[in-house]
Amino acid sequence: MQPSRPTLQSERLLLRPVAASDTDAMQSYRGREDVVRYLTHKPLSPAGMRARNARSIELWGAYPAELFNLNFVVELLGPDADGDAIGDLRVWNLLLDGSGPASEKPSIFWIGYAFHPDMQGKGYAREAAARVIRWLFAEHAASEVRAIAFAPNTPSIALLEKLGFQVFRTLDADPDNNTPAAVHLRIDASRWAARAAEPANTPMRTESEES
Repeated sequence: MQPSRPTLQSERLLLRPVAASDTDAMQSYRGREDVVRYLTHKPLSPAGMRARNARSIELWGAYPAELFNLNFVVELLGPDADGDAIGDLRVWNLLLDGSGPASEKPSIFWIGYAFHPDMQGKGYAREAAARVIRWLFAEHAASEVRAIAFAPNTPSIALLEKLGFQVFRTLDADPDNNTPAAVHLRIDASRWAARAAEPANTPMRTESEES
């Protein structure tokens, strides 16, 4: 059985379950227009961030389960570590409201992330995403991991492609809802395993950070 509160570690990062004490640090970037312009929510107020984290903590309470929706906070390891969130990632095969599965099969997961602008350009997003994707394939028998990016968000698309993701669906812009065109990307277990065996794909650093 999986631990109820798993923590994941990479070369430079610790990924842990979100806590109420992370609200201020997370609101410092999820409250910024330049960070959320390609996300699915508007800039979050402190109250909005508290509510979002409260829901995330509630969802952690249901883990482990076949269907889950988990928010990992990312913090630095080493001499620069202070315990504050520099970004966060969400992985899910369950809709955020808990109303049902997010994919046609439980083995298909989605990933999304956001990082503070001061932490961009250092490869942290790619390193963190790679770690949680590896966890999904190794510990949850994922058959496929997917992501969504708005088409103008070329840095995020480039990040995902460097991890081995490939575009499999495109969505047209929706002017009525002020929504830009988007792409769906995915990587399956066999492609991930093949890339992981290539030494050139071991470093998890890139200039692209945001999604």
